[in-house]
Amino acid sequence: MSMRLVFNSDGFRELLNSPEVEQLVLEHAQEIANRANEASGLDSFAAHSVKAGTRYIAFAGTTDEASAQAESEDKVLSQAVY
Repeated sequence: MSMRLVFNSDGFRELLNSPEVEQLVLEHAQEIANRANEASGLDSFAAHSVKAGTRYIAFAGTTDEASAQAESEDKVLSQAVY
């Protein structure tokens, strides 16, 4: 028995642009920021999301000199990504 799958571009576009997907990617980025904050003893790693073309993406990053230094010297944020 064979089955044919049809790619629904409009459906995928709608899904990738949904608030639920934005929330999902932001939650994952926030988990990374939280792990970096916990490892460093700081509270200055943060996450944010943006719409990039046809989908939402999220980032975890530094917000001040202390968190930038923790990443630069100890790779706190890099190690929080796993």
